[in-house]
Amino acid sequence: MAKLPSLRFSLLAALIVPAAMTVAPVSTYAAGTITIDQTSQIDQYGSWRLNTPKGIVDNRKKDSSMIIEALEGKYLLTLEPPEGAITTIRFFDGATLLNTTEGTQVSFTFGGNGTLRAEISYRYEGVVVVTSSPSGTPFELKGPQGVRRTGVTPATFNRMPPFYFTASFNPIPNCQQPRPQGRSMRPNAKLVFHADYICAGEIKTVENTPPSRNRVSVPRSESTTPAAARIQEEQQRANVQLFHELNQGETVAGSTVFVTVGVRNVGRTTLRNVILSEQFDSTKVSLPKPLPGGGVYRGTTAVWEIPRILAGKSFTIRIPVKVVQSLNSGDQTVLTARVSGENVHAPRGELLSKKVAVGVVALPATGRGIGIVFILLSALGAFTMNPIIRRKQVVVPTVVEQ
Repeated sequence: MAKLPSLRFSLLAALIVPAAMTVAPVSTYAAGTITIDQTSQIDQYGSWRLNTPKGIVDNRKKDSSMIIEALEGKYLLTLEPPEGAITTIRFFDGATLLNTTEGTQVSFTFGGNGTLRAEISYRYEGVVVVTSSPSGTPFELKGPQGVRRTGVTPATFNRMPPFYFTASFNPIPNCQQPRPQGRSMRPNAKLVFHADYICAGEIKTVENTPPSRNRVSVPRSESTTPAAARIQEEQQRANVQLFHELNQGETVAGSTVFVTVGVRNVGRTTLRNVILSEQFDSTKVSLPKPLPGGGVYRGTTAVWEIPRILAGKSFTIRIPVKVVQSLNSGDQTVLTARVSGENVHAPRGELLSKKVAVGVVALPATGRGIGIVFILLSALGAFTMNPIIRRKQVVVPTVVEQ
């Protein structure tokens, strides 16, 4: 019975690693292969570069699979994943898993014989939340590439890819069915769909006190309470929805985050002369000049004057916000968005102003860590790997605009 390949892990200091990776002179003829496969939730693949003893192999076309003839020697695999993708690299000898690396770069030494397979997988940690008032309502969530989720509100879906999602809500007896909602998710962000049902039971009526034997009879009648009348009026007039989101809630001093601010016309008629604004603390953050979307500055407030927004349409601005370099870890700054204008009314439960906060954290320490070396001995040849681990960080110092 053939013996299984033995796997041995050890931690080596930086000065010892070169000796551990010493190999015999490069062979003249290739006797092995290295296969590099890519898998993704959204059928989008990255490009990669493999430094080999014979030169550089580039996958600029972002092919999902490639087989390379491999000589004995040292190799360095560097990836450029799709935007926002969390990358994992796994190495296999047949069905045997040799090593797993979270990151975009790994170095290794190949013995020159046999078959080695590198599997690069991309995943996303997006979250989709579906709620409704009242809760307990069936819904359907759909995206491209056959993505479909169903459930009952409230529901949360994790590890969702950056797709354009549409949420449709089932009808409820004696209630007005909400329209389907559609929005795009940024990589690893949170997307919330909420539906408010307007039901006949919400407009309650009161009756006069029944007459007693000793009192004069008073005719019975139904009338709407003042509070219910105000609610009904607000529901009929509701026509705007303000949204205000950050791509990340924590960053380091001197970095840039992105805030999305916008207003949607949820009414049935055109909105005119709408004013959208973003107030900020100029001692802690700065916004670009000129402002995108035709905005102007009024002191420490960015203002957009929107002549009209058609029914069902939106006006949205994505703004880079640079955090002042002198801020300390633990500092926080608040951005406040507001919407106003002629005949502007928010739906029940919505506000005409919303705030988001950015917290400042310390920059993670960097430096040369101790490499992890493992050696696989088999009849096919020796294989040594020294991965350069890029661990996932909670703090993103600088974010590239999407």
